[in-house]
Amino acid sequence: MISPSLSSLTRRTFLRNSAVASAALSLPTILPSRLFGQSAPSRKITLGFIGTGNIAQPHMDALLGFDDVRILAVCDVDKAHRDLAVAKINTGYGNKDCRSYNDFREMVARPDIDAVLVCTPDNWHALNAIEAMRNGKDVYVEKPLTLTIQEGRELVAAARKYGRVAQTGTQQRSSKRFHDTAEFIRNGGLGKLDRIEILIPANNKFTGATWKPEAVPPGLDWDLWLGPAPWSPFNRQSCHYNFRFILDYAAGQVTNWGAHYLDIAQWALGMDESGPVEVTGDGEFPTSGLFTTATKVDFTCRYASGTTMSCRTRYDGISDGNVRFFGERGWVDVSRSKSTASDPALLRDINAQAGKGAIKLAVSTNHHDNFLQSMRSRERPVSDVEFGHRTTTVCNLGNIAMQLKRKLRWDPVKEEFVDDVVANRMRSRSMRGPWSLV
Repeated sequence: MISPSLSSLTRRTFLRNSAVASAALSLPTILPSRLFGQSAPSRKITLGFIGTGNIAQPHMDALLGFDDVRILAVCDVDKAHRDLAVAKINTGYGNKDCRSYNDFREMVARPDIDAVLVCTPDNWHALNAIEAMRNGKDVYVEKPLTLTIQEGRELVAAARKYGRVAQTGTQQRSSKRFHDTAEFIRNGGLGKLDRIEILIPANNKFTGATWKPEAVPPGLDWDLWLGPAPWSPFNRQSCHYNFRFILDYAAGQVTNWGAHYLDIAQWALGMDESGPVEVTGDGEFPTSGLFTTATKVDFTCRYASGTTMSCRTRYDGISDGNVRFFGERGWVDVSRSKSTASDPALLRDINAQAGKGAIKLAVSTNHHDNFLQSMRSRERPVSDVEFGHRTTTVCNLGNIAMQLKRKLRWDPVKEEFVDDVVANRMRSRSMRGPWSLV
């Protein structure tokens, strides 16, 4: 259970939220959540955002364009961020209906919200999403799904327990280029697969060797921003986007970019509910300063089939990743901007054979719409939470191997390291009280 619970909120707050919910339910185009799934031409899916910063903005921009969606509320511990989000949403709808919250538990308790988008730092994802699902909400959780392996399994368990639709923000699964390439490989288009090589961008933020505490800016709830992470004094270089480069909150480019491209490799390998059996790593980490995530990523996983998959930092200045598959027929490389191959005939085959193989991967042409349609049908989305968990687990395996600098054996069924007490302890992390998953 997430602690402290909503019951600790004041009676005044509860009554205020009840009034908001009652007002929202009176709108003719928004039906009560208990009627969800019944046929209704005017039915609009109602949404709330937890986290309204950098990564949330394109989601808002896109969803404001959906006629069957209404964003009713936003939550952010930074008042400046949430005020900007409210202004954007109200301007988009031409009204003043969007409400804002500092505490996510207040927002997810609203009965008139159907789903929540979790766009917070990684250390918050599991707590945010599980509390939302406990309150009957479907969830769209930005990648990486969670900070730790244990949190990921707990999140999947919660989705199944509460019967919620849970989409991971690995939107490359909704791209035809990635879909067709993965499907081609799954159907043996390259012959026996030998290896996979993934390149991800180098760090794009840096700090000096020293830093000092600063005064918390007005309007920022720093204690709630930290949440389950260890307490640390505020410094502007550790907050907002830069959280990605501090291990207490995230895992650097491995989970920022690697989560996208390792996900496509997992999809192409048919490992959506499994993973590798071995991992080795030799990355580099800062020895001083505020940032603690890897400055050089270099790890390799081996699957039971014998196929290996490496993930490394690229140094050519390209701000995108790519995944290259090597098989008996040559290699195919795919990124967000293009596909290349050792033989142009392979690209022609990928296009010609799309949708015609014995193995057909789920098709999605729009990641948001796939989530919304899954909410209506109650079917699992293209980036189901289990798949997101397995991909995030591979990211975590790589980081653990790079930190320990030794070969690790992994049991993807039990989701534990084989005969390695130290590595197994790194599957989870303690949470700062009073926050807890249990």
